[in-house]
Amino acid sequence: MSNQVGGYPVMLHCCFMDRAHIIPYSIVLWLLLLLFCLRVLSQLVVYFFDVPFLPAFEHWHSASIPYGVLVLSQLIIILIFSRIALQFTRGRVVVRHRVGMSLLILGGIYFFTILARLIIGLAALSEQPWWNKPIPSFFHLDLAIFLIVLGWFHWRYGTTQD
Repeated sequence: MSNQVGGYPVMLHCCFMDRAHIIPYSIVLWLLLLLFCLRVLSQLVVYFFDVPFLPAFEHWHSASIPYGVLVLSQLIIILIFSRIALQFTRGRVVVRHRVGMSLLILGGIYFFTILARLIIGLAALSEQPWWNKPIPSFFHLDLAIFLIVLGWFHWRYGTTQD
């Protein structure tokens, strides 16, 4: 189903939706994406330059994968999340309840796993390099929240028939 709202097409699987419902989600998704982009850019800057007002490179990178692979995966995430946020901005969201449920479960597991890593790393395993990296953990939480917000939208506005 496709409708015009405020001159923009709103494609919804289940029902007509006012753009006013989509705009808050669009804003939150863009802000979460911007925060992640700033993280990627900041890490790139400290990789190439000594910047006194930013933490050193080793604080940004847990070294569990090579930095080149990390940057490539971050750029892929940015492209995918940008496309999703743009669909919200344009009101071209196909709402799917099952997708929402899956994203809520995945995002919740991701969020609580990273939260546990952060808490355990700060409380008990601070001497272990992988556990003692709050900056990467914080930005993993950012990505998890993106998935949760996206999932909540689909779950809330989708129907159980899809």
